Amino acid sequence: MYPLVFMIDFDNTICDNDGVKKDMEARLLEILGDRLAARFWELYEAVRKDLDVIDFYETMRRLGAEFPDDAARVDRATDCLMDWDFTVRMYPRALETVEHLKSMGKCIVVSDGDPVFQPSKIWQSGVTQAVDGHVLIFVHKEKFLPSVERRFRAEHFALIDDKPGILMRSKAALGDRLTTVQVLQGKYALDPKHAVDYKPDIVVKDFKDLLNCSVDDFLLKKKAGASA
Repeated sequence: MYPLVFMIDFDNTICDNDGVKKDMEARLLEILGDRLAARFWELYEAVRKDLDVIDFYETMRRLGAEFPDDAARVDRATDCLMDWDFTVRMYPRALETVEHLKSMGKCIVVSDGDPVFQPSKIWQSGVTQAVDGHVLIFVHKEKFLPSVERRFRAEHFALIDDKPGILMRSKAALGDRLTTVQVLQGKYALDPKHAVDYKPDIVVKDFKDLLNCSVDDFLLKKKAGASA
């Protein structure tokens, strides 16, 4: 039984995923040209709707099926995405922050995403190694938190994420055994249309701001309840 387990999101928490997408848009436009690049992003949204998750492999597969005469360009674009360097879009001091959290408890990455590209992305960024291989990928992770809880038994959990809705639903699932931490990074954290009627236990502007937090900060609600 761990005293404290940190469940850390990846996209727009450790890595600037909005920035990654902008970089990809520019590069795919260079490789595919206007028509194919525009269709790629249309299929990207269609796949997200069909599978309820972003899946670059499936998007490229559908693009190739629609444009068989452009197979060489599609293959080149696919190779480019598979070899993408995510380290350039890591938030400042991200791995240092992970190491700081590891000094206080067990760290695992719990991320939404497809089962192939997402774990590859986390590996290439160096985060898989930083959390000793403990990376879990789900379609909607808040639905599987009880399973995570059973796998990583702990007295208390902390979930670090940019999406307020995920934090709210996760709090409903785990209750007072969970401290919710929102990082105000990325479109989901800052866009009013994604706002929910919920105030996280801890709110920080940047992921690196957690370097200033101690274990008592993450156990604060639990300790306050115990002393009441």
